[in-house]
Amino acid sequence: MKSQLKAVIDLHERLYHGLKVQPNDRQTKEHLASENLFAFSTFRLPAASDLRPLIGFSVMKAAITRCLKSSVNPSLDEFSEGIIVSSSSCDHVNAQHYIRSMSGKKNLTYIIKDRISFRGEFSWVEWITWFFFALKQSLRTLGSKHKSNMALTIIEVLEISVLLKWLERYNLKSIYDFVPFEVDSNFMYLCTRELGVHTTKIPSSGPLSTHNKIMLCDTLVLSGGYHFEELKRLKQRYHVGNYISWPPERAHTYYDLYAKAAITTNPTTLGFYSHGEWIRKKNGLVKETSSLVQAEEDVLRFLGNFLLEHPNFLLTIYPHPKERKSCSLEQLHAYYIEMTGSKHVTIAPATKGTTLRFQEVDTAITCYSTIIFERLYCGFKTLIKRIDEHDFPMEGSPLNNVCFETYDQLSALILNASTTDTSRFFEQHGLNNYLHHHFPTPISNHE
Repeated sequence: MKSQLKAVIDLHERLYHGLKVQPNDRQTKEHLASENLFAFSTFRLPAASDLRPLIGFSVMKAAITRCLKSSVNPSLDEFSEGIIVSSSSCDHVNAQHYIRSMSGKKNLTYIIKDRISFRGEFSWVEWITWFFFALKQSLRTLGSKHKSNMALTIIEVLEISVLLKWLERYNLKSIYDFVPFEVDSNFMYLCTRELGVHTTKIPSSGPLSTHNKIMLCDTLVLSGGYHFEELKRLKQRYHVGNYISWPPERAHTYYDLYAKAAITTNPTTLGFYSHGEWIRKKNGLVKETSSLVQAEEDVLRFLGNFLLEHPNFLLTIYPHPKERKSCSLEQLHAYYIEMTGSKHVTIAPATKGTTLRFQEVDTAITCYSTIIFERLYCGFKTLIKRIDEHDFPMEGSPLNNVCFETYDQLSALILNASTTDTSRFFEQHGLNNYLHHHFPTPISNHE
């Protein structure tokens, strides 16, 4: 039988050498996949990994460790209709419900790619092939400015090869990829299409241009009004068979709360949705120069000034899960009191997720998060701090109407929102296409 591992390694080598092709070849699928694989930022390793010359050998060790561990791979059978490919950071229960609801396929196997066990999956000949490849990659990392990407391919070729073995063994023809933002997603697509597998990619409701500047797939799910605005800009580097419109991934968990009855909110209540960038920086997960850290700090100072000038307003902070995991409630209070300069700040209790609490505040302020699009989808007023480095929102998008850069701009937007009802807010700012009734109705958890 043909070695899937060798085929994946051979394709990797073509992609690696394909970076040197002439400019007129740079929109081919292979060149785009190679650019994505080797030059884009990855979330699987800390940002500082590019400074570690021996990172390749560390990844080799991690791969061998996963070979020695007992298998925790899922049980597939002849009744499986396809595979959901995700990562350990994803909510697999909601992901499965989402695909079942929107695709109609009921018997899908969920794969956590970064937890796939390699034990018993490869012959000794294949392991020897991989060892020499891994050694070569580790040496390549020494002279690369993208050490993390180069090193990760050592483990990615094994993960993709195991996936190919399962697809072939059980004659599966469908993949639902929940991690299209990862740098090997397009590489994986090129590998699986050789088996005649149909790949549907499900990006988050956030901007495609952030982590999905390149997209290779058979079907792409668009789940936010901004996605449709981005397509003209991105289509040159998108090789997509067809586009479909679905609601946001977790919409079935909160749709009933907001879509079936009018909700009244207190117009003097404000919320700040944190991306937790300060704690990511503290834990070495983002670069020291992250513009999002500065943007979030600016917003908090602006909000502190606003509360000082308008003491009748109340502010609730909705921390990111990473903050709740790393900090006590006292530490969170101390941080946000220091940043706003106000003691009249409430930390939302960790009793339920943020998407289940949209009705708690009339106007929410944030910088850069999928929560923007989920909140707009549900019909709640939202204001956004512009971050020029991210080029968001793009020119011509109605989201620009709810963006601010200065304190005076934020203050004016808040005061206007507090005296405007929700339907007028969305009409005034041209945001009606972001509302839930422009997307298929999700099936709730109660149906």
